[in-house]
Amino acid sequence: MSSLSTVLEVARRALMAHRIAMDTVGHNVANAETPGYTRQRVNLTATHPLRTPVGMLGTGVTVQTIERLREHFIDSQIRATNDALGKATAQQTILSQIEALLNEPSDYGLSNQLDAFFNAFQNLAVHPEESAYRNAVLQQGVLISKTFHQYDSTLKKLQNDVKSDIEVKLQTINTLAKKISELDVQIIQSRATGVEPNDLLDQRDYAIKELSNLVRVNVVEDSQGAVLVAIEGTVIASKSGYAELTARMNGSKIEIYSSDAVRPLLIQSGSLGGVLEAYNSILPTYINKIHTLASALITSVNALHRQGYGLGSPPPTGYDFFSGTNAFDIEVNQDLLNNSNLVAASGTGQTGDNSIAIAISQLRTTRILNGNSESIPQFYSSLVSDIGTAITAAEKLQTTQTLILKQLEVQRASVSGVSIDEEMTNMIRYQRAFDASARMVKTVDEMFQTILSMV
Repeated sequence: MSSLSTVLEVARRALMAHRIAMDTVGHNVANAETPGYTRQRVNLTATHPLRTPVGMLGTGVTVQTIERLREHFIDSQIRATNDALGKATAQQTILSQIEALLNEPSDYGLSNQLDAFFNAFQNLAVHPEESAYRNAVLQQGVLISKTFHQYDSTLKKLQNDVKSDIEVKLQTINTLAKKISELDVQIIQSRATGVEPNDLLDQRDYAIKELSNLVRVNVVEDSQGAVLVAIEGTVIASKSGYAELTARMNGSKIEIYSSDAVRPLLIQSGSLGGVLEAYNSILPTYINKIHTLASALITSVNALHRQGYGLGSPPPTGYDFFSGTNAFDIEVNQDLLNNSNLVAASGTGQTGDNSIAIAISQLRTTRILNGNSESIPQFYSSLVSDIGTAITAAEKLQTTQTLILKQLEVQRASVSGVSIDEEMTNMIRYQRAFDASARMVKTVDEMFQTILSMV
C-alpha cells in the first residue's frame, strides 16, 4: 500500500542511483588520460512496482549494472596490427644500425676504400720502381683491414646486443603473462560475488595489448570471463597459472621454449619475432657476406702477389700481400709493412715490368664472387643495396601498420574513450536528477510535518 514512506523510499533510491552515476562520471573524467582505460556507463532500471487498487505503482530506480563500453572485435584487430608493427619496428631499428655502420655512400666507406686500393696498384703499375707508391698500396691495405675489423666486431657486438634484447623481451613477456594470470583469478573471484570488475578487466586487456606488441597472441574468453592467452598454440597465461618463456642456444641459433614444452615455439611475429630473426638469420647473413668479401679479397690478391717480384737484387718473391682468412683477422703481411720493397709489381723480376700490379688493379672488375657473376666491388654494392631494400620494406610496413593502428585506436576511442564534453553533460543531468530527488525528500519531510502538526 502506498504511503509517504513509499515516496520517501523512491526518493532515497533515486539519490543513491544518481550518486552512483555521478561517481561513475567522476571516475571516467579522472581516467580520461589513463592508458587502457575503458569508459564506464551506469545502466539505470526501474525497481519492481507495487500492486495497488488503482494499478501498478512505481517504486523508483536502481542501478542495474556499471558496464564497460568495449568492442572486442576492435581489440582483436589492434592486437593483430600490433604484432606486425612490433616486428617491423624491431627489424627497421637493427637494419638502420647496420646501414649506419657501412656508411655508404661516403668518402670513408669500404666502397671508396676498395677503389682507392685498386687505384694504388694502378698507380704502382705506372711507377713500378718507386717505393713511395708501394707505401701508398700498403696504407690502403691497412685501411681496408681496419674497416673489415670494424665491420666484423661491430656486427658481432650488435648481435650480442640483440641477444640481450631477446632476454629483456622474454622477461617482459613473463611479467605480463604472470600479471594476466593473477588478474584472471581476481576477475573470477569478483564475478563470483556478483560484482563486475571493470577496472581489473581494463588492466588485463591493456596487458594483453602490450603482450601483442612483443609476440602474436591468441585470446579466448570463457563463460566466467577468464581468458586463455596462447602463443603459437601454447598457453602462456590463464586462471590456472602462467608458463615462463626461456631462450636456449641451439648451435648458433636462439630458440624459445615455454616452461612445460619440449619443442621450441616458432615465434615469427611481434618485436620478439623481429629480433629473433635478426639474431638467427639477418645478422649472420650480413656477417657471412662481409667475411666472404674479405676472404675473396685476401685470396685473389695473394694469388697474384705471391707470383710477383718486388725490388731488390735478386728481386724478392713468394710473399702474400694479406695474412688471415676473413674480416676478423685480415691484416697486411707484416713483412711487407717492415720492408715496402717486398710489395710485388713485376711478374718477371725485370726492371720496368708491371704486370702483377696491373693484374691486381684489374681485380676491380674481375668476377670472382657469386659463381663468378660479381666482382669484389659489385658484391659489396649488392650487399649495401640489399640492406637498403630491407630497410625500405621494413619502413613501409612500419608506416602502414602505424596508420592502421591509429585508425583502429580512433575507432576504439569512439566506443571506449572518455569524452570530457559528454561526461560534463552527463554530470549536469545526474546533478539535476539528484537535486530533484533531494527536493522530493524535503517535500516529503514537509508533508510529514504537516501531518504531525494536525495531531
